[in-house]
Amino acid sequence: MNHCSFTGFLTEDPRLHESNGVSQARFTIVTYNYRTAKSTGEKSRIPTFISCEAWHTGAETICKLFKKGSKIHVHASAKHISKDNRDIIFRVNEFDSSSPREDIDA
Repeated sequence: MNHCSFTGFLTEDPRLHESNGVSQARFTIVTYNYRTAKSTGEKSRIPTFISCEAWHTGAETICKLFKKGSKIHVHASAKHISKDNRDIIFRVNEFDSSSPREDIDA
């Protein structure tokens, strides 16, 4: 199974492109892990950046509703960018707003 779920914040406005007449959006989500140092008790926030892509009407809807700083929840599947480039991008299958409705009605 190749299913992932993430909740985070967009690091910038989604970028909408068209490839062979099909809409594609690319964006990055940042999520945070929190750690406490045992010796000092100091808390730290560790960011993780997740590259995502969406296609078709999902891409258009994401670009319309979400902007930099918007909270989003995505269900995605991981894939390598290409045969030669082993970096991973997450293909969005479903998404949902984690923000109050009035924040995304612009």
